[in-house]
Amino acid sequence: MARGVVAPDELVTMRNVFETLIPSNAVLPRGPDGILGEVTGASRAYEPLARFAADPRFGTLVAEALGAARVQLLQDSLLYKPARDGGTVHWHQDYTYVGFLTPPRIVSLRIALEPEHEDGGCMHVVSGSHRWGQVGDVRALTESRVDSLVPSLSQEQRDAVDSATPLVLDAGDVSIHHCLTLHGSGINRSGQPRRTIILRMFDGDCRLDPARLPAGAASYFPTDADGRLAASAFPVVFG
Repeated sequence: MARGVVAPDELVTMRNVFETLIPSNAVLPRGPDGILGEVTGASRAYEPLARFAADPRFGTLVAEALGAARVQLLQDSLLYKPARDGGTVHWHQDYTYVGFLTPPRIVSLRIALEPEHEDGGCMHVVSGSHRWGQVGDVRALTESRVDSLVPSLSQEQRDAVDSATPLVLDAGDVSIHHCLTLHGSGINRSGQPRRTIILRMFDGDCRLDPARLPAGAASYFPTDADGRLAASAFPVVFG
């Protein structure tokens, strides 16, 4: 975690951008345990969000975490849990959904726009789970929801889930987790909404594995001669 990365005045701007894309009064579908709103990839069409996504502060933090000489933006996502009725995110690895890149040197950088605490459905991570390797199959671009990986875990791994660590953040704090880290979040029972900007970034030396993409999807992932994703479509944010 990195504390106080985003200044209070910047937070106001980020919240306004978030509100434009997911308004507080939006009517969102309700799942079995609450409402969960998500908008993915909006920075490609909405320049105010693109400015945040390309901020070199975030790219530098990811480069340090990965030990990478070059970092590129894979995808942005806005996650919204309304007050008192925010739903859960099941236990999962991000690599299930972004495993078309190899090796798995991808991280998610999360910017807390509001305080994130246990009562508000903050994220929990299973410490050391990034060393477990990939659990289950890669299901890139084929799923409309996040399914729980718990049924695929060993008993020892399930025990580790029971002692997962909550990532308690203040507004403006940033957390980073590896794409193989098992993580999830609970219901927002608090009186405050949870708004989080997520930037998924990768080591620029990763290569595309087209066999892990659905038929016809490879055209959306232009590469150079060595199979690395092109900076024209996936901006360089460090290096």
